[in-house]
Amino acid sequence: MAKRNLWIPLTVMSLLMPVSSLAQMISVQGTGTVDIEAEFANLSASVIVDAKTAALAQSSADEKMGALLRAIDALPRDEQSVDAGRLRIQPQYRWNSATNQQEFQGYQATRDLSFKLLELSALGEALQTLSSAGASSVSSPQFGSSQTQAARAQALAMAFDHAKADASALASAADIHLGAPETISTGSRPAPLPRAQTRGGVMAMEAEGGPRYQPGQLSITATVSVTFNTLGGPSR
Repeated sequence: MAKRNLWIPLTVMSLLMPVSSLAQMISVQGTGTVDIEAEFANLSASVIVDAKTAALAQSSADEKMGALLRAIDALPRDEQSVDAGRLRIQPQYRWNSATNQQEFQGYQATRDLSFKLLELSALGEALQTLSSAGASSVSSPQFGSSQTQAARAQALAMAFDHAKADASALASAADIHLGAPETISTGSRPAPLPRAQTRGGVMAMEAEGGPRYQPGQLSITATVSVTFNTLGGPSR
């Protein structure tokens, strides 16, 4: 049987478009910040004890921590937030240059305490209480608010509006239409930053000379990166 060659005409549909009519992108970034009042403070302190034996170091650290716990009983704190269970015991050595060897010195025990202070008016008293009760170190207060999530939502909306305004300005300058967002992403979620009061900063002095802490406001900042589609033709 003779073979027949069947030629099928192919129609190539060109999908190439002029460069000027291809969809383009505009990538912008916006930032929004919302200030809210601080409502509480997270406080933390540590006791550090050196002793010849691990058991003695632990018992001494437990004793000091007990004193701290009794001292904060009168403070307006969230009882459920009190955490004093973290204990670390480490051997201590000192380098002896005469023998070129490490010499065992004993043990160091560290116990940490943290709790939420519910009334900021008692912040100065709380810090002084921790120091007076024997805390080896007291960390800076970390301020917080129950309105943080709502403030972040507002900051995100502001950030998007700022990004869109920049994209609109660029589209207008390029004489093109701004389309819908192609991608939207946010940056990492930073911790709320305290913004000190204009008078006196974070710490002021009372008339009698005692410290008075003014946490001021918390700044909640959000950053949004947006890529917008654009359409050819005169911008609107």
